[in-house]
Amino acid sequence: MEKISAVVIDDEINSVKLLIRFIKKYCPEVEVIGEAYTKKDAISLINTKQPNILFLDVRLDVGLSFDLLNELTYKNAKIIFVTAYDEYAVKAFKYNAIDYILKPINIDELVVAVENAIEDIKKDIYTSDEQLNRTHDSILDTKYEFNFIAIPTIKRIDFVSIKDIIYLKSDGRYTFLHLINDKNIIATRNLGEYESTLNPSVFFRIHKSYLANLNFVTSIFKGDGFYCEMKNGEQIPVARRRVEFLLDLVNSK
Repeated sequence: MEKISAVVIDDEINSVKLLIRFIKKYCPEVEVIGEAYTKKDAISLINTKQPNILFLDVRLDVGLSFDLLNELTYKNAKIIFVTAYDEYAVKAFKYNAIDYILKPINIDELVVAVENAIEDIKKDIYTSDEQLNRTHDSILDTKYEFNFIAIPTIKRIDFVSIKDIIYLKSDGRYTFLHLINDKNIIATRNLGEYESTLNPSVFFRIHKSYLANLNFVTSIFKGDGFYCEMKNGEQIPVARRRVEFLLDLVNSK
């Protein structure tokens, strides 16, 4: 399994640096991929990096971090609060927090919280892998008849030719459809609904956030990670554990 990614959000620089030092020393399976000190920077960082774990102080430069959580489009991170304020614990667990650690940080509490977060993440991956294996075993013989799909947007329903969809990208409760001729549509449904609707021998979940039309894949290569290059020149990530399935499907076409 790849390292678990994490970001640290706190408006005190020294607190961020100390927590990162503890994570590196006592939680080696976790890699801190970013840090932020303001609400604005935190929202951008989390939505862009999409970490597995979010270490979060309750109070930020403007207001409480619950406001930050409400504004995120990416909501799949496991949340561990690390704070000096004990009065927000009840509210924190309403946001499905893994743990609520009070400063000064107790190392044993930090390790337990991280282990619980990783256990939840692995359960999510195991469930997803089971579904992936079942899909992979059956998709090559599956027949699909439809040519168009109805895409509900905020103002209307668009009818899109399936062959024009290059890939779909998750954005929280929404899905971005990238089409030929540089057209894009924002759908008001999540990516999982399209994964269950579209022909899985053509549209493959190459990453937790991406569903790719294999007819548009021109190459698969490894740089800092695995990537697909699409016919429109875009590069989209491939999860390491899905590469073998992807290659099987591409070779069978």
